[in-house]
Amino acid sequence: MEIISTLKKLIEVRFKILKSEITDKISSMAARLGILVLMVLSASFILLFGSISLAFYFSEIYESSSIGFLLLTGIYLVIFILLYLLRNTGFIQKSLKNSLSKYVFLFENNKD
Repeated sequence: MEIISTLKKLIEVRFKILKSEITDKISSMAARLGILVLMVLSASFILLFGSISLAFYFSEIYESSSIGFLLLTGIYLVIFILLYLLRNTGFIQKSLKNSLSKYVFLFENNKD
């Protein structure tokens, strides 16, 4: 009987440790994902206001606001076409996947 109660306690302790480890990893992943979302949001605002500033700069150079905004639209169109043509490139997909997984999912030897 003593062996059975010892085994039960051992299993309970192991279960609590496992539960704690899982909770820690999930909370760490959630925190990293939250930071990633904030980084993307910040980068979006930087791109938005930087684009507006660049469009106004082009407008001053060419003395026409429509030409300035159309020029910036053309630049973004060229970038979009390049990204569209390179979308199936394995190197780009693999590097993005690796960098995101390294950031979100911690490796065992890379503790905080």
